[in-house]
Amino acid sequence: MSGATLTIGGAFNAHTGIVSVPSSIPGNASTSSSLNNLLQNYLTALSNSITGGTYSFENNDIAAGSDFVASVSGAAGSFEEFTNTDSTGGVTSTSVSGAYTVSAGVTDLIVQAPGAETITGNSSVGFALFGAGSNVTYDTRGNSNASIVAAGGNDAINVVGMNNSDTVLSAGNDTLTFNGGVSGGGPNAGNEYANAVGNATTSVFLGGSDAATITASDNSLVNIQFLPNAGGNLDFINTSSQAGTVYSAFYSNGGKSFAPNSVTVNAGAGGGIYVGGRAGNNSLVGGAGAVTMIGGGTGDTLIGASSAGNVLFTGTGFETLIASAGSANNLFGIGLYYYGVGQTTASGSVSTDGSGTQTFVIGNTANETLTGSTVSGATNVYDIVGSQSGGETTGGSTMTITNFGPNSQIHLTDATLTKPGDATILNVSTYNGLGGGTEIFLSDGTNIVLQGVSTANVSVTGGVGGSMIGITYN
Repeated sequence: MSGATLTIGGAFNAHTGIVSVPSSIPGNASTSSSLNNLLQNYLTALSNSITGGTYSFENNDIAAGSDFVASVSGAAGSFEEFTNTDSTGGVTSTSVSGAYTVSAGVTDLIVQAPGAETITGNSSVGFALFGAGSNVTYDTRGNSNASIVAAGGNDAINVVGMNNSDTVLSAGNDTLTFNGGVSGGGPNAGNEYANAVGNATTSVFLGGSDAATITASDNSLVNIQFLPNAGGNLDFINTSSQAGTVYSAFYSNGGKSFAPNSVTVNAGAGGGIYVGGRAGNNSLVGGAGAVTMIGGGTGDTLIGASSAGNVLFTGTGFETLIASAGSANNLFGIGLYYYGVGQTTASGSVSTDGSGTQTFVIGNTANETLTGSTVSGATNVYDIVGSQSGGETTGGSTMTITNFGPNSQIHLTDATLTKPGDATILNVSTYNGLGGGTEIFLSDGTNIVLQGVSTANVSVTGGVGGSMIGITYN
């Protein structure tokens, strides 16, 4: 996916220089409806406004230290460029670094000068383009509602202020920080948008109360992390071939800095690692790519669909975890202990139609329903972790297992999943509740219902000489 060279400039009073802006965005400038074509059309219209005398113009040649300004009374807009190009088109090839401020009233901004530039914007800027030959740190100011194009290079874009609604296109090694509105949620929240394209490697940090929609396209690699106490929700769409990541909960400070938000993810072919927000109501949906997903709270739905393997963890509360038809090996972590979070309790449902090994690692549950796979060749393994093992506090759990059959087995294990747990079986009896079956009581107060399974079909193994206790179907 090749990029392009965009141009802006032309005869305007004493200024005849044409500035070339390299772009790493896929597609060439002559291909209709390509991103570079749309950008070039915009720049051509901007050049026409400048040469037609309806736009004020400033060429800030920061490499040579010269500044050409042409103000237009009653102008429809104002354009400023920070470049290494003088008024006649001469280019200074030396690298430039320094801090610069966008002039008051500027509506359109371009930065193209080799080096590292720190640019302070203002609320009047509605369009900004940073060339692939520049490395720009750009700070917005005021109520920003801008379209910002980071066309390559290593750019850092910091959006602050109230009621922001910015759109950022990332094509380089970029860091985007959206920190508008109020920390922890509340009024003055904006809606931020970002799209990573080409071979971009884009890190996104979300703070304040702004909501964000982030898209990964082409072969881009996107990593998203919420800042402590960020209150805005996230919608992430991964159409890239690369695995994405979303870390919505901030695992530090003794578990006191969680982001109280909700996350929607479509993981696509790239797959990735995704953590739901602590507000719950997260929707984390996998595609063809392998995923690891961690729920955040009540109302979550986590779906793994990849034949390459899926790992799904509950958060706490009533959540739904599904491994859909077409998936293969799947692992479910249910009601486990997480560092920085502590012991969680699962009280929803986990079900699978996977064709391989379905592994359920079970910690603390409250009326959780577990449904194993009946697909030909599938096996269901239920590892029930002991009540005082590896930080787990699982005693007194309640769960119902459906589809327990010849392809299923239960292990009473410790947190390593390799050694016996500290619970033993106290009683195996007939269950007379809904659907009937077998009820198993453990010494730590845990209650297991094998729905629809006769006690005659339940076999207990192990427990002799310190061996692991198992429960199978016979």
